[in-house]
Amino acid sequence: MERDGVAIDDLVDRYLKRYVANYVWDGMPDDMPEGYVEDRLFWQGNVSAKNVKGLGPAVMAASPTSVSLYGTPLKWLPTGIYGNVALPTLNNINKESDNPVLSVGSSPYSMIEPYIEIMRKAMNALNLNVAAMSQPVLVQAQPGVELKARMLESDLGTGKVYIPVIDSGAVPAEVLDLKATDHTVNLLGVIHDMDAEILTILNIRSTLEKASGISTAEASASDQEILEGLDHGLRLRQQWCERINAVLGTNFSVRLADSAVIEQPDVSGENTEDEKEEENGPADQ
Repeated sequence: MERDGVAIDDLVDRYLKRYVANYVWDGMPDDMPEGYVEDRLFWQGNVSAKNVKGLGPAVMAASPTSVSLYGTPLKWLPTGIYGNVALPTLNNINKESDNPVLSVGSSPYSMIEPYIEIMRKAMNALNLNVAAMSQPVLVQAQPGVELKARMLESDLGTGKVYIPVIDSGAVPAEVLDLKATDHTVNLLGVIHDMDAEILTILNIRSTLEKASGISTAEASASDQEILEGLDHGLRLRQQWCERINAVLGTNFSVRLADSAVIEQPDVSGENTEDEKEEENGPADQ
């Protein structure tokens, strides 16, 4: 599957779905699929809306054509339009507009793309490393046994255990041990680190923190960074709702999804060991 010129595999789709789930939009056009605004922000970084004759209010990705002194979009053109739209309606959609734009800056996809590429390479290397350790044999033979070499490769590819027994007198061949080195721990570490970085960029809490040896202090710092990103994103979205509603007469609204809320530990009633000793006296020796 391809989206905005980018091939969408399971890896990208996983992060897209989790990003889209951060915010819940209400009061949107009836024919607009759930998560559409966040989907467009993920790929384009900018979204706006306009009244389209025959459609009413329509939300779409925006490509800025001019910006203010502070870099905020002033005018924009629609982009990423899908589906079969009648030509008169399409011409109306494609007109330049100065309606308010919701901008999150660089698109989240462009920010995580380098980490995804590293993760893909680590996954491919991991697959090769595991395969090499599963059946570390190499058959060197004359051209006449090429078919048998291919059969061996096919058996290895399907995960079958296959040990060649060759009569060297009849078929000149040699079986070599590849002596594959186990790199799985290092490769899994790279994959985990890239995953954690991507989730932080997308303001998504990692579900692997407890199992990865991350300390409580490190996890709290990560949660704080994600919480600040979510709050900032919510303010941007709510401000845009107010501005676009004033222009279009709509009732768009947005809130943070329950699944994205990070509960902060209540430490108001906790005392340190020193404070407890001051209150209760030193412990018995």
